[in-house]
Amino acid sequence: MLSKIIAIKNVGRFRNSAGSPNPQLAKHTFISGANGFGKTTMCAVLRSLHTGDGDHIVGRKTTGVTDDISIELLVDGAPVRFNKKGWSEPKPMFAIFDGVFVGENVHAGEIVDVAQKRNLYRIIVGEEGVKLANKDTELSSASRALTTEITSSTKGLQPFLAPNMKLDEFLALAPAGDIDAQIDAQQTQVTALRQADTLKNKAQLDELPVPAMPEGLAALLQTTFDDIAADAEALVKSHLAGHGMSGDGGNWISRGLDHAADSCPFCGQSIEGLPLVAAFKAVFSQRYKNLRTEIARFREKVAQQLGEAALAELAASAERNNASVEFWKQYVSYEWARVDVPADFAAAAADLRATALTLLDAKERAPLDRVEPGAAYSDALKKYDGALAQLAKANAQVKEANRLIAERKAGLDADALPSALNQLAVLKAQKARHEPTVAELCQAHSALVSEKQEVDDERTEVRGQLDEHTKSVLRPYQNRINALLSDFNAGFTIAETSHAYPGGVASSSYQLVINGTPIDIGSAKTPLDQPSFKNTLSAGDRTTLALAFFFAHLEADPGLKDKIVVFDDPFTSQDSFRRGQTVHAIRRLAGNCRQLIVLSHDATFLRQIWTKSPASERVSLALADHRDLGSKLHEIDLEKACQGRTATDMDDLQLFLSTGAGGLLDIVRKMRVVLETYLRTTYPSCFRENEWLGDMVGKIRDGGASHAAAALYDELDQINDYSAQYHHGENMSDSTPDQIDSTALTGYVRRTLKIVNALQA
Repeated sequence: MLSKIIAIKNVGRFRNSAGSPNPQLAKHTFISGANGFGKTTMCAVLRSLHTGDGDHIVGRKTTGVTDDISIELLVDGAPVRFNKKGWSEPKPMFAIFDGVFVGENVHAGEIVDVAQKRNLYRIIVGEEGVKLANKDTELSSASRALTTEITSSTKGLQPFLAPNMKLDEFLALAPAGDIDAQIDAQQTQVTALRQADTLKNKAQLDELPVPAMPEGLAALLQTTFDDIAADAEALVKSHLAGHGMSGDGGNWISRGLDHAADSCPFCGQSIEGLPLVAAFKAVFSQRYKNLRTEIARFREKVAQQLGEAALAELAASAERNNASVEFWKQYVSYEWARVDVPADFAAAAADLRATALTLLDAKERAPLDRVEPGAAYSDALKKYDGALAQLAKANAQVKEANRLIAERKAGLDADALPSALNQLAVLKAQKARHEPTVAELCQAHSALVSEKQEVDDERTEVRGQLDEHTKSVLRPYQNRINALLSDFNAGFTIAETSHAYPGGVASSSYQLVINGTPIDIGSAKTPLDQPSFKNTLSAGDRTTLALAFFFAHLEADPGLKDKIVVFDDPFTSQDSFRRGQTVHAIRRLAGNCRQLIVLSHDATFLRQIWTKSPASERVSLALADHRDLGSKLHEIDLEKACQGRTATDMDDLQLFLSTGAGGLLDIVRKMRVVLETYLRTTYPSCFRENEWLGDMVGKIRDGGASHAAAALYDELDQINDYSAQYHHGENMSDSTPDQIDSTALTGYVRRTLKIVNALQA
């Protein structure tokens, strides 16, 4: 049992909780204190002691102090201490109902999310189930950790595997004594097949282009105009000779005729009927012009086919072939030789070209004359024909090489390459598998896999036991929850209580049933336009559900007789009926647990439980504000603290706020009584028993910002001004029923209940 809070130092409101004298706690301990005076801090201290987790306390260190946190409690007759290193020993004997319990196990704000579902599951399944759930969580965590290690181990072995090889296949590869020889042989095969693809795509040699001499030169040079009249031809020749134009005069005259009509283009005289002009027209007819065109075209052919560009292309083709020869002679058996252009080919082509162009020049100057090729042309042509014969031999060599290349390509099976490559990779993997470093990695990996299998097998067994246990407790727990909800007159029940393992951790879920309609509790992601926990239950309903979960859990706990049960303001947002039911449920629980500690801002609520507790086993304490010294714990007379306030005053105000029932003047007076009692109870060192509300407001005003109740001044002053007019000062015997506006009164009642932290849900 927690018999004494020796000291709580530098935690929240507690600079040093110890008073003089320092009170003893009893089996039934009731602690009164205003909000902000340290009730939540005391629960955090006890929760930290229960779990052994100092974080519950460290984060609450009093701001502005440099001294370390220090806590000393007396538990079962022995001191238990907390310092910056933690508790001297944890005491897992507490069951605490407060905002933390609700937020962790039932709902966070207006929603029920994964964390609450997981924690609620542990409440439902009890100590035996928690042990199994912890073991399941432990095994799941171990399995995930091993999976991470196996994944890392697999990545470490992956570089040694052949493509598409499974790790199990790699681990099963047997050692081979001649593995290096097998790898060399397979590598040779792969190289050949890999080159096969290259060979198939590699171009063959190109035949060398043969720059041929255009045919028909001799015939062109011998062409004359036998069909032209001899006298016309003689007349033209005589005229040309007489003017010294025998060389190129014919061309000049031919062009001039294109400009002559009926008169001479030079002198303008009429040329009609002149014999000489008629001779010109006869000689320089269309046929003459065609001959000149043919001569010009032949010149172009000679220049093109025997010119520098043609010879350069021939040389370039030969160089390309020689580069191909260097490649192919690695794969084709053949007496390879360079494919070169004959050494004298360019000179022979140039000589033939020059000789032919000279003859064409002569023919162009005198198209009507016969031009003889002569010996120079014959010699040049003979020499060029010899060069062509050498070029033909080179092309024959190219044709034979291409035939052999085609045979080689046809005999290649490139489709076998993937299989050969895979076999080579398997052989290399087989060698790597049994190298010392890799063999050690394989052994470690296999050990991890075996260990994970053992863990998973054990988890399967534990989870099976947990499932069976959960099934055995879920339905009774749900039934008890609904019975408690019925006792609290709740307008809803729960159904479809179930469990699952999202994320590998055991979790519970349930549905709300309102007006016979099942509603999923949803989560933070549930849209607002869908019914769920957050938009179907009031604040009072949520508190009632949390209490039902807590009571059902304790009732099912076989170790309840050894538990210290702590409540911190368990009636928040409840109406008078549910508040009374909470009192009844706590009183019933008190007889079954080792110790009961109830903290509340409402002394009347505590008194309702106090009166039913054995006088020898109860104590009432209060948290009082000692300004700069912080809150301190001291013993109080609970009966006296509640004197002057009937047990139903608060309930009457709640009823009026809800339904409008009650005499208006009576409600006004009860507002003042409730506030006066609240102030005397909450701030016992500030107000005397014979002070009325007006006196109290005046003292707060005079005390200014340093007064303990300064934060309440504005609200209290307005409520006092409003209510005093119906009492004509503080004359309580004057009950003149001045006209009271019920709407205004409702507003002031709501503000009164808000001050005393008892606003109805």
